[in-house]
Amino acid sequence: MKIHRFIYEFRFNDDLLMIQDKELINQIKNVLKLRKGERIVLIDLDKKEALTEILNISNEFIQVKLISLDIVDNISNNKINLCCSILKNSNFELVVEKAVEIGILEITPIIFQRTIKTNLNYVRLNKIMKEAIEQSEQSGKVILNDIVDFKTGLLKKLWNNDLNILCDRDGKKINEVLKDIKNINKKINLFIGPEGGFLTDEVFLAEQNGFLVMNLGSSILRAETAAIVSSFMLNNF
Repeated sequence: MKIHRFIYEFRFNDDLLMIQDKELINQIKNVLKLRKGERIVLIDLDKKEALTEILNISNEFIQVKLISLDIVDNISNNKINLCCSILKNSNFELVVEKAVEIGILEITPIIFQRTIKTNLNYVRLNKIMKEAIEQSEQSGKVILNDIVDFKTGLLKKLWNNDLNILCDRDGKKINEVLKDIKNINKKINLFIGPEGGFLTDEVFLAEQNGFLVMNLGSSILRAETAAIVSSFMLNNF
């Protein structure tokens, strides 16, 4: 039987825990229809994971008993910051959801010259990330950074870290890039462009700042597909 998982700012200071968050109560009681005696897993933001049993359930609170408490660390050695262009419609939300499921720890929305949409609903995105963590049984907190302009960020030297990779069809084949960086624990900034792709001067600027330019293959991928595929490959090589 599936044991449902919930992430929140829990405090495991006692054998008994009271859940009083209205949204979480509604999800447990009315959406999933869990009842007294069933077990759930509660995860806090410090990667502590508690197996608990529901003792009492009402519209105002849910009381659970702590059965076991563990520190969970199922995070990849490769620390990926997915620096993705803000995408139209709900495509950026899809990228955020799937990147978190893959195990990406940090996401930075970027504005490139061809980026059309320039704003985000952070409340909605944080809810999507929370649900994706619960779904994928990840541990720990995912960081969603403020929006950054690509050119300004470069000029301010914001991308000074171990490795910066920009995905573009004229770049080096992905298997060659993975071979070059295999078995090296790195903080990697992974850049995905907008629907219309990068302008030539953006690729040139990246190369001038020491970026690796990586080709994801012969197919022309949609931006959201490129973000998901490249995130998975870099996080699991």
